[in-house]
Amino acid sequence: MNHIRVVSIYKITPMPSRLLRLYSSTARGRGHRSSTARKCAYLSGQGSYVSAHHRPARLFSECSPTTPTCTNNGIFSLSRSPSHNNDARWISHSFPRQKAAEQQTQSSEKSTGAKPAINHQPPLPVRIALVSTTTALATPSFPALGFLYVMLRFTIPNTNRRKAMEGNWGTLLSFTTWTLLPQLYHGTVASLILPCAVGNAIVAGGVYGLVDVACGGPSGSSEGGRKLLQNPFVAGSGIGATVGYFAPNYVYGPVMENLYSLEGISQYFPYIMTLPFATQVSVATGAIAGMLLHPLLYYPMNGVAGVHWGYFSGTALAVVTSALVYVYYGREDTGLPVPVGSFIEPSKIDIVDSVVRYNNVSGEVETYSLKEQKFVGPPDKCLEGRKIAGESRSYARTGKVVFDDRLLAFLYNFFDEDTKTRYPEHILEIKTKRELQQKQDLMALTDASVAVILHDEAYFTGQHDNPARTTSNRGDDVIKIITTIKELISGGKRHLPGFNSLEHVSFAIQLLMVLKQSKQDQSTVDTVPALERFIRKRCPGLTLYTSEEKYNGESVESQLRIAGWNGPELSKAKQRWDQIQRKEIDRTWRNRAFFVATAVILSVAGSMLQGNM
Repeated sequence: MNHIRVVSIYKITPMPSRLLRLYSSTARGRGHRSSTARKCAYLSGQGSYVSAHHRPARLFSECSPTTPTCTNNGIFSLSRSPSHNNDARWISHSFPRQKAAEQQTQSSEKSTGAKPAINHQPPLPVRIALVSTTTALATPSFPALGFLYVMLRFTIPNTNRRKAMEGNWGTLLSFTTWTLLPQLYHGTVASLILPCAVGNAIVAGGVYGLVDVACGGPSGSSEGGRKLLQNPFVAGSGIGATVGYFAPNYVYGPVMENLYSLEGISQYFPYIMTLPFATQVSVATGAIAGMLLHPLLYYPMNGVAGVHWGYFSGTALAVVTSALVYVYYGREDTGLPVPVGSFIEPSKIDIVDSVVRYNNVSGEVETYSLKEQKFVGPPDKCLEGRKIAGESRSYARTGKVVFDDRLLAFLYNFFDEDTKTRYPEHILEIKTKRELQQKQDLMALTDASVAVILHDEAYFTGQHDNPARTTSNRGDDVIKIITTIKELISGGKRHLPGFNSLEHVSFAIQLLMVLKQSKQDQSTVDTVPALERFIRKRCPGLTLYTSEEKYNGESVESQLRIAGWNGPELSKAKQRWDQIQRKEIDRTWRNRAFFVATAVILSVAGSMLQGNM
């Protein structure tokens, strides 16, 4: 059979009708002379190339079989029946092999239904983060492991100690698990261990990253590298022992200096590590911890086949990170350990410096913050503040100062007493119990006077909730308020005046405030001093005017203004004051008469006794 061997095909341009140049070798076969390169070839719509002297229609009609065939090397051929003349030729055409391979792959995927592979192994940064966070979370348990190691190290080699511990190993393990370990994870202790956790995390993550890169990763091409990463003695204990040596010697100190401002602490850790068995215990503890953590991290580090790493390893990393935040920062009792009373939370300072007052606006007894100069809540807050203040007073009796910053209190009590001279703005002054009680008594006296005035206006103007109540009922209500206020000053030496006395004072205050608001004439100028003398004599310490206030809103004038008090008419206020003056005059004469009568009776009785003798 005559045929043409295709040497090469060159695409000239990617046009709809592509022009190609076909070079062929000498035709094989008896009786045929060598043929030169045939011109050719115009491509018809079927994508086949034909010789120049054959028309496409005739060629396809003469080919047998009519369907192109594909050889192993990706060459499609059209054959012609041997009965035709010798001009017939095998005509070949080669498609780009890449395109054919793509088509073959697509058809294979469609036929098998295969899905692209899922990346189940986390990337290197995630693996390093898993190692670092897990190490930091496990750091509070390392002292417990070190304690067990020390007990085993000094007990097992010694026969007498080993016999003494027979039957007590369970007790030792129970003590370590249920007593020592929870204390290490306690908020204040965990906060103290935080610099060590940060140091361990830095060293563990760095060492693991170097080992991982050197071994090519968990799914690297090196079989030895994969086995090395899966070996708990190498990737577990080896990394743990490295952390146990390098972290205490080189990392703990700088981390503490940056986190807690412990200047010069770096020089103490190398000294501690030179103590007998310190390095041995630290390295052994790290090796044991690394061996225990290695199987726990196997699946998060290698992933689960068929599950994307974000769902498994990412979730594991999120859980460990959340646990870290909770252990070191998320609890109320977190923070550096300080002596009781040496530190007060900034949020508690308001209630430490507070008293209990009667709020005439709400009609309830509430806590009043002297620092914020406002009501801050129910009286329970004041009781809580007094408890905190008592602890701080007991601590300050030793001559020490109280801080509003836990870190400064920690430094002051355990490292540097000069902290109080460097940070005087963070030192708190705790008022004595007597000072607070005196202030509470004076405020209670002012609040009681205002309560009588406001209730007097409510009843006499018909603005009370029940206007049908009589004046005696009004007195009962005010007496209840006064009784409540008296309970606030029961611990002090000051005594609150009775209802009648407060009522007289309230009438004088009403007239005084009305005169202050009205246009003053000569009579008013003369009356005001008399009213002020009367009020201050009956209620010494009462705060009348805003200008006398030490704390915002404590005076009678301010409270009445806040309550929207308008006061009675001037004539009615004067009439009440005149009645009080007449009562005062009558009371004065009665007292004088009683004094004279008592003197006469005593004189007569003395004369009679002297005569009988």
